[in-house]
Amino acid sequence: MNIPYKKNKKLEKIQEIVNKDKELNAVWEACNTMAVRRLGMSDHGQVHVSIVANIALKILRNLEKAGITPNIVSDYEFEQEDAEVVVVLASLMHDLGNSIHRDLHDELGVVLANKFLERILSEVYPDLRKKQIVLTESMNAMVSHSEEIKVFTVEAGVVRLADALDMEKGRARISFNKGKKDIYNVSAMSIEKVKISSGDRPVMIEIKMNNPAGLFQVDYLLKKKLKGTGLEKYVEVKAITLQEKENLVVEYKL
Repeated sequence: MNIPYKKNKKLEKIQEIVNKDKELNAVWEACNTMAVRRLGMSDHGQVHVSIVANIALKILRNLEKAGITPNIVSDYEFEQEDAEVVVVLASLMHDLGNSIHRDLHDELGVVLANKFLERILSEVYPDLRKKQIVLTESMNAMVSHSEEIKVFTVEAGVVRLADALDMEKGRARISFNKGKKDIYNVSAMSIEKVKISSGDRPVMIEIKMNNPAGLFQVDYLLKKKLKGTGLEKYVEVKAITLQEKENLVVEYKL
């Protein structure tokens, strides 16, 4: 796992702890056994959560440059580096419940995550108050990744959006090759590249597709995830189909 911690020493320490935690890595392995082998879904293990953590950091840092303050900073007077800890830990833990059962995986995941978060944060935050606040804020962002859960913080919105953006075609290849060719997998196989930058809005998402079928991923799944995050006014999405004769550009704003 390679997290771009930059100058954030807390994130650097967390990465070291996570990479060495055999028990946590075993849970991610179990997540994939359930998701990929038993349910025919895309990867929900270590690779997925690592991708989500990297995307979440990129989005959060873009928002910071635009002057948008995370809730752990505005509500508790913590630092930006603590907000980065929250989105990374929430990203890493958000799918743990899949190791037990896909149904109610959010609720089940909280039970599992509490132990790991307690262990990790005890090595990073010696102050008990700070440790507990970071733990609860991480859990809040973790359970809010599902669109039916109300989002209350910038960090939670960031994690939900980041989870939706792990959509490049390689992520669906396993289930597609196993014969699962429904609209979810066919459209996912159409996504070539997801690029995150800044433009007229703090977060510019450019999605390149090899087939218009990828619009299902964008206009239905991504749109559904973005709605209710609280980030709608900060995010711009552009979808482009790569075709030999002409490029079809589809833009929409929420």
